[in-house]
Amino acid sequence: MDWQTIKTEYVTTETSYRKLSVKYGISVTAIANKAKEEKWVEQRKQFLNNTFTKTVAVASKKKVDRMTRIMDASDRLLEKLEKAIEELDLHLATQKTKTKVIEYHNYERPDKPTKEIIEEEEKLIEFTSIIDRKGLHEVTSALKDLKEIQMLKSELDRQEQEAKIAKLRKEAEEEEKKDNEIKVTMDNDLEEYSR
Repeated sequence: MDWQTIKTEYVTTETSYRKLSVKYGISVTAIANKAKEEKWVEQRKQFLNNTFTKTVAVASKKKVDRMTRIMDASDRLLEKLEKAIEELDLHLATQKTKTKVIEYHNYERPDKPTKEIIEEEEKLIEFTSIIDRKGLHEVTSALKDLKEIQMLKSELDRQEQEAKIAKLRKEAEEEEKKDNEIKVTMDNDLEEYSR
């Protein structure tokens, strides 16, 4: 009988004595006795606690990394918004200039152009004027959205983390109850058998 395999499956999964009995063709009583002798339930609790701790640590690290990225992005966005606020009274316009250059090098017909060049130049001109109200409204909306995103993410992450922890605890408690019920049943069966 490969008790180590059976023990490992019990300790590291959510299986029960009954399922192991069916799977390996061993009586539930034999499994329960071996489990009691080698303290499988305590080892399962320890395994679940270790797994839970690792899961929470990994989830927490992911959340911290995610929040760091969100905060970095919001910091970059905030810098852009600050620059936009400083430039609300600045406006840009384009100025186009066309220059036509005509050359006359035809000796037979001096009034006929031999070469015609049109040069276009476009300049971006920056000037100060009244504050752009539409731009001001857009910057204000962006700041409001940024604040809401930061507050909402922090609260949602906290609630999500608490829900995951509660779920893992509940699952561990339910598994422990199942194991205790099986022990009581097994102990009662043994008493009746010995009479």
